[in-house]
Amino acid sequence: MKHRFIVMLLGLFICLPAISNARIFARWHSSMGSFTAEIYDELVPITAHNFRDLANSGFYNNLIFHRVIDGFMIQDGCPYGTGYGGPGYTIEDEFHPDLFHDHAGVLAMARSAAPNSAGSQYYITVARASHLDGGYAIFGDIIEGLDNVLAIGAVPTDANDRPITPVNIYSLRMLDLQIGETFPPTDEVVEIPAGESQIFVVEAYTDEAELSFQWYIDDILDTESSFLLDTSFATGGQHTVRCHVASSDSISYEAFWEVQSGTNLQDAVSPALQTIDMQLSPNPFRGNLAISCELKKDQIISLEVYNLKGQRVKTLFSDFHKAGALVVNWDGKSAEDQKLPAGVYLLKLQGPAGSIYRKISKL
Repeated sequence: MKHRFIVMLLGLFICLPAISNARIFARWHSSMGSFTAEIYDELVPITAHNFRDLANSGFYNNLIFHRVIDGFMIQDGCPYGTGYGGPGYTIEDEFHPDLFHDHAGVLAMARSAAPNSAGSQYYITVARASHLDGGYAIFGDIIEGLDNVLAIGAVPTDANDRPITPVNIYSLRMLDLQIGETFPPTDEVVEIPAGESQIFVVEAYTDEAELSFQWYIDDILDTESSFLLDTSFATGGQHTVRCHVASSDSISYEAFWEVQSGTNLQDAVSPALQTIDMQLSPNPFRGNLAISCELKKDQIISLEVYNLKGQRVKTLFSDFHKAGALVVNWDGKSAEDQKLPAGVYLLKLQGPAGSIYRKISKL
């Protein structure tokens, strides 16, 4: 049975272990408890990278929430604790059309009345604040410990909105987990003809922490423990697939897919598959794998091989190529020219319109 390959939009050239477009996470340890935020690196990279770099440098450690307004927000990021300090530079305002101040726990950059004046100060909403939409750069959301954020938002303050009892931030650090692509897209129902194999992927990376994957099909734990699940549904109907990714740095992430399986479903024609065709021969392979691509238009593409730990073992091609045939051979060796062990690998062809994943078996 053939595999069905889904394509999603993404940027070019993923670098491991640091990912250019990924979900990253930050954790606050304060005098009123801890809380964790997802940082929207993939949506607002300028703002997210600035926050990440400041956090990694220890900039936010031992500061205070210098401004608290009940029913509105809590604010931090001034090195002097007055609201008038910053990192010594400013960044460009960055807005994304899908991000809104529509609930408590929204993380965004504070700034003066002047555009592009944000630097290190940020705020977290404790209620809906739609009047801020389009004026302040949202770059994250609280995913754990929101009750502690709300408690900070309710502390007694003076006439200048400064907490009477200081709320100390002992540390603010980035957690050792990065989530790249989830494949197929989790915001769409995955349609699969009954009995046809489907690949599900969660790209997850750490720098030093241990990483584990648990896959659930219709809430039943599967035996797969890598970042890739290859499964099929023998009968039609509605199903679910869920992947729980856990880092030993006390952070986890879940990807969830709704699946519709049936006998009359047809594969969707995606823009990426209209611009790139890819064939493998032979698969499984023992000595050499020939990867034949037919590009329907001029484009920049990359062709990469990953092992089942999610590590990129070799980049086979990464360059501009004109429309037409492209044949790339892989001899089963790593980037260091070492022979890789037999097993299953993931081939990822990436272009400006999306990505195609293929599971390959090395004998």
